[in-house]
Amino acid sequence: MKGKFLFGILGMILFDAIGVPLGGLLGFLAGSWAGHHLFDMPREKLESEKTFDAHKKRQGRFLYHVFSLCAKIAKSDGAITKSEISLMENLMRNHFHMSDRGRSEAIGVWKRAKDSQISFDEYARDFYSDFGRERHQIMNMMDLLFATAAADGSLHPVEEELLLRAAGIFHIGRMQYERIKSRYFHTQSTQYRRQASWSPLDPHYTILGASPSDSMDEIKRKYRVLAVKWHPDKMAAAGASQEAQRHAKEKFQQINEAYEKVLEARR
Repeated sequence: MKGKFLFGILGMILFDAIGVPLGGLLGFLAGSWAGHHLFDMPREKLESEKTFDAHKKRQGRFLYHVFSLCAKIAKSDGAITKSEISLMENLMRNHFHMSDRGRSEAIGVWKRAKDSQISFDEYARDFYSDFGRERHQIMNMMDLLFATAAADGSLHPVEEELLLRAAGIFHIGRMQYERIKSRYFHTQSTQYRRQASWSPLDPHYTILGASPSDSMDEIKRKYRVLAVKWHPDKMAAAGASQEAQRHAKEKFQQINEAYEKVLEARR
């Protein structure tokens, strides 16, 4: 409107000055037309391009998080399966309608995240930092993480551990979590049926293979079994690969942290 108005005023002044009949009206109409094409339209086009570029950049950021977090979920229970790769291909082609170049970039993100030393939690917190205010994107991400976990036909305990940690980071309530889970898995554990609300301790109980109803002695017993199983020195003595030792060290740290959190809460 600025161009139309300013050029319209100039048109009125010019047409009146040269004595054109009905100069004010004709001058304003001619000036408005010129202002629209010479001033307003280029500005509108520029703003539209900026908005579109910002949208593309935002969408690209979301896709980066999708393929990073899904890669971590797929790798968490061991080797990545053909069904998990097929799911990613389907997402790229049919869900996100990505170009060949976009697919190539997404595959690169997937491979880097899969082999990265950065933890799942760090990737999840990074995503929440970017999209925490966009609740629909949070729920979309959680849905995609469940789809990845379900791609091989079952929910591995390690995968559910990560899903619960993601729910905690994303501030997704227990009922919402169970609603998404029920779309991919038909069974629910007794613990989940009993517990209707989200607790920050849920991921820690899951890591220990325990539940809030267990006694402290029972939790301590489960903790000791896991600690012995995943102790890095035991893995090294058994001749495990460097990758397996690294995974054992991370797992051992998670088990100790989970036990400390539960112990602190019980006190």
